[in-house]
Amino acid sequence: MLRGVFISKALPCLLSCLILYLLIIISIYVGGQWKKLSWSSKAAAEAEAVAATSCSEHGRAYLDGLVVDGNVPVCECNTCYTGPDCSLFIPDCIANADSGDPLFLEPFWKQHLASSAVVVSGLHRMSYTFNDQSYISKELERLIRKLHTVVGNAITEVRFIIFGAGSTQLLIAAAYALSPQPQNTSSPAGVVASVPYDAFYKKQSGYFSSDKFKFLGEAHKWRNRSDGSTNMIEFVTSPNNPDGRLNKAILHGPYVKTIYDHAYYWPHFTSIPVAADEDVMSNTAPSFKGD
Repeated sequence: MLRGVFISKALPCLLSCLILYLLIIISIYVGGQWKKLSWSSKAAAEAEAVAATSCSEHGRAYLDGLVVDGNVPVCECNTCYTGPDCSLFIPDCIANADSGDPLFLEPFWKQHLASSAVVVSGLHRMSYTFNDQSYISKELERLIRKLHTVVGNAITEVRFIIFGAGSTQLLIAAAYALSPQPQNTSSPAGVVASVPYDAFYKKQSGYFSSDKFKFLGEAHKWRNRSDGSTNMIEFVTSPNNPDGRLNKAILHGPYVKTIYDHAYYWPHFTSIPVAADEDVMSNTAPSFKGD
């Protein structure tokens, strides 16, 4: 009887101690974590709120997009759709086939929202250099090499990796670097590509008005030229834009330099019969990610 009374009186005390202990643990670990994630929690909440905006699957609202009164983000509609929620189809809409749009990859990223989310503070890496005084992230370089190895679309061993603000910048930089110095030649190097080629090859070659190179058009026209001493630079797009062909170099010889544009050499665009292994190769993140 006494034992039963003792247990009945001690049990509430024991439960109270357990509850208090759990509250202390929650306060230390969970509460402390909340405090540590104060700014990122707010940023994440804002991002999720905007992502939840309904745009009828024909548009998207963005934190850095258009806003209305009260700084509320509004839907930015895809081509051929309009209205506050992008639900209205525009009759007789004209399709623009001038270039592609990576929006077709959106369903994939919707399935990987958590694993692809990135939250970066405003003070992230404000210095011009890394701690080894380099301008290139060694970790990013390692991951790029790993990505190409996993996908199998390029051999990166014994290769230098150069970063740029898009492949256009890198392609024109490569053409400049591979062109002979003006004092060593009487004429600029000729830049060519196989038709159909992207118009930006011609545009970028003439944009800088360089005296080192000049766009000369179709590569096939120069294949049987008798003057084998003309300095030539050939852009080889593989797969080609816009027809998707896995192009090969047309020109060969000691005065020919070849730049391979592999922007679309990814398995969701084309088959990968072999890993690219050229001397100068250009690749780009937007093409595989969809930015």
